[in-house]
Amino acid sequence: MTKSDDSFVEPGDRSRYELMRAKHLMVPLSATRKARWCGYLLVLATFAAPIVFTLPGPVREAHFAGDPVRSPLGAAAVASFGVLCLTLAGIGLGALARMENRDPPESRVWTLIGLEDALSGIGFITGFLGVVTGVGILAIGHVGIDRMEWFFDVGVDPYLTFGSVPVTPLATSALALIGAVAVFGIVRSAR
Repeated sequence: MTKSDDSFVEPGDRSRYELMRAKHLMVPLSATRKARWCGYLLVLATFAAPIVFTLPGPVREAHFAGDPVRSPLGAAAVASFGVLCLTLAGIGLGALARMENRDPPESRVWTLIGLEDALSGIGFITGFLGVVTGVGILAIGHVGIDRMEWFFDVGVDPYLTFGSVPVTPLATSALALIGAVAVFGIVRSAR
């Protein structure tokens, strides 16, 4: 993994592993940069509780019996799944970036490339979609109670109570904060 974080290096100065990475990776950025982006998305997920906490009064009265931040919501469960995927991917990519060996043996090259691709897919497909979808659905109430009717007409109940996986917006924000600190910590130590 390059410590220069994607700065230009002459192809003749690169190791065989770096050339193989550049040619075959799904997302051809450095592992450090990809881990950092996982951390940024985790920071976005920390806004789940503040978004629900700041919902307008009419929306809170119409959709919540108790404290909305502590209500188990389906959208919070979706966002939390995305948070777990981003945390796993960010820590894994950060660990790959920390590797001291810049030119691994031939037998490990394809394993490392496959592992980096798998972690990138977990983070940037599953994690990204989970966080953006979950937090976006939680924010729907900010459009107002009148405009929310359209969402109900298309089958989206943004504040559906999901008791089988009781995840609250507060828990989502806490998990995202812990994940972001862990990812940024491992990225910082990879430098």
